[in-house]
Amino acid sequence: MSLVLLHFIALYIKMYTIITMTKREKFEKKFNSLQYNHIWLKYLLDYGFAFIMSVISAAVFAFGVNAFLDPIILNQPMVSGGASGLAQVFKLVFELCGANEKIVRNVFSIAYALINVPIAIIAFKGIGKRFAIFTVVNVVFVSLFTTLFKDLEFFNTLATAVNNDAGLLARALFAGLCTGISSAISFKVESSAGGVDVISYFLSLKKNSSTGPYIALINAAIYITFTILNAFYTHSFAIAVEFLFYSIVYMFTVVLLVDLINVRNRKSQIEIITTNKELPSQLMACIPHGATVLTGKGVYSGKEKIVIHMVVSINEVKKVVKIVNEVDPEAFVNVASLQQVYGRFHMKTVK
Repeated sequence: MSLVLLHFIALYIKMYTIITMTKREKFEKKFNSLQYNHIWLKYLLDYGFAFIMSVISAAVFAFGVNAFLDPIILNQPMVSGGASGLAQVFKLVFELCGANEKIVRNVFSIAYALINVPIAIIAFKGIGKRFAIFTVVNVVFVSLFTTLFKDLEFFNTLATAVNNDAGLLARALFAGLCTGISSAISFKVESSAGGVDVISYFLSLKKNSSTGPYIALINAAIYITFTILNAFYTHSFAIAVEFLFYSIVYMFTVVLLVDLINVRNRKSQIEIITTNKELPSQLMACIPHGATVLTGKGVYSGKEKIVIHMVVSINEVKKVVKIVNEVDPEAFVNVASLQQVYGRFHMKTVK
């Protein structure tokens, strides 16, 4: 009896999944048709969504800076990287020069915005206009939010709560989490959080490799400079080095998160074994990459088969598998991750 019940439950789940997928496919077709017939709607949704995500990205980054990285109530900063780290260096210079508190509170926001001006020009000329526009939106809102959040009692309470012997590690991890999520949100809408993200994105497009190592290299000089200045500010080289170590924990957290979520430059090799000779042409009609077809023979069946080898971006794997299942449900598909690809490989242009 229990086996019969389980069978009916499994059948119900299968039917529900099929019906849900059918409804979703119908909705997607109608929605795509609506956008095709009203091109202004497509651009409105695209730019509107990118704007909202850029604002969210800026808010997450500003939250990390004010609550964990550089809470002004504690006066115990950890250094970030890129434009934000350089802005922290300028802030520390003003503090060493004895500037009053009002000026110091706004130095980070102003310096962050000014540093990103030439970087925005690089984004506009070297990456894409849309990318540059929403990078500027992100930078503007980061400057705005970092100033506004300083006046909220919540951040002062939170910063005080994590400031204990075990709190430094917590601050580093949570600050890295916020910065990593902020960058990843921006990358998802083909934008950036500004600063070193733009440079690493630009280099990754040119070299077609992971962005993480570029972030680490660019940050090294900023970390060293900040540590030297912090040693003068705290009058203790040991304290400055201690905060450097926790800042490195922060940096590695950011790099790991960005590389984990930003899959644009990851590639996969797909091997498809099929008897359907029409499958290669079907794949070429839907996937913007080439493929190599070999002939083979099944060991047990003795039937002639074709073996299709192709390399795709990791976010195109599901599309390839879907096409294969529709054309030949009996095909065998093997997917393997790749470390690096050399030669001509089509990448979607960043707008």
